[in-house]
Amino acid sequence: MRANTSAPSRRWMLPGLLIGLLFVAAAGLWSAGCASAARERLGLGLAPPVSVAMIVHGADGDPFWAEVNSGAIDAARAFDVNLLWRSTPDTNERVRLVNEVIQQGFDVLVVSLSDPEGMNEVIRDAIVVGMTVYVVNVGSELGAELGADSYFGQIETVAGLAVGDRFVDVGATHLLCVLHERNNIALTTRCQRAGSRVGQVTNLYVDPADGMIADQISDALALDPSIDSMLTMNTAVMNAASDGLNDALDQSDAGRVVVHAVFELNETILDAIEDGRVAFAVDQQPYLQGYLPVAYSRLVQYAEVSQRYEQGDELADAMLQWIAGSGILLGPGFVDNSNLAAVRAAVDKYQPPTPSE
Repeated sequence: MRANTSAPSRRWMLPGLLIGLLFVAAAGLWSAGCASAARERLGLGLAPPVSVAMIVHGADGDPFWAEVNSGAIDAARAFDVNLLWRSTPDTNERVRLVNEVIQQGFDVLVVSLSDPEGMNEVIRDAIVVGMTVYVVNVGSELGAELGADSYFGQIETVAGLAVGDRFVDVGATHLLCVLHERNNIALTTRCQRAGSRVGQVTNLYVDPADGMIADQISDALALDPSIDSMLTMNTAVMNAASDGLNDALDQSDAGRVVVHAVFELNETILDAIEDGRVAFAVDQQPYLQGYLPVAYSRLVQYAEVSQRYEQGDELADAMLQWIAGSGILLGPGFVDNSNLAAVRAAVDKYQPPTPSE
């Protein structure tokens, strides 16, 4: 799947986000009350077991990856999938884990490709031995080149350009882009593309584990008074960067404004938008990044072994139609003060219930 490098219309982005929330609602209802009946209608109980290994680059305790994991677990319960979940930022460990699941004969590999040079050889090996490979979150183009079956996430080039356009709309000319992983192509692409729109970009690498992010942000802003915008990539870094930004503004000349945006969406970030610490957030629907590839694994398997299925379940019908595509784009969706109330209401209303056993 190739990305269109032009920024998408913002009129599309919020509806896309709300459609995603509606889909989560449908997925939750499937998990909670309709799974047994739907499996019976689709005949999934007659299909052989399917095993899915999901190996991604998230760090322990990261809220984004916790949400991805939640979606994957819900789908595995709903579709009777044997799921193995592993998440580590260590590329060498991910390579080892992929080699293990290849040797163990898993049917499907779901993987994020944040470090393509480290992962491409082992992904080729998985494809050669006949595994179905789905890419999530990062690595859409590399996955397509390697022969992966589909991609679930946002196109980072498009997301970065769209973020840069939003900064430009408020008059930004110099972006401070804060990266917390050095080898993650998603983060560097966001910075490059957003910076290309803004005009000037300064990249700042931080280590979330050292407790120094606030000081680093404050120092960077004090060193260059022309910085008027800041982009962070997750909740923990956003919180620390907000503290550093406040400290820098307290020490700077009156009237300095630095617009802060973040690539993540959760209750903490909604609160930060509401109280003015963050101007806008970018959502790529992590729950669906976990849910969809696991659900697809089962539905694709059934579509391959059966000549037909009994139509009528709307969620299953829609997902089976999407199987023919090369990927599902789940972002970018933008949230700011103009749509904050609507997003809060949608999240509260469509929060998936706990799946029934």
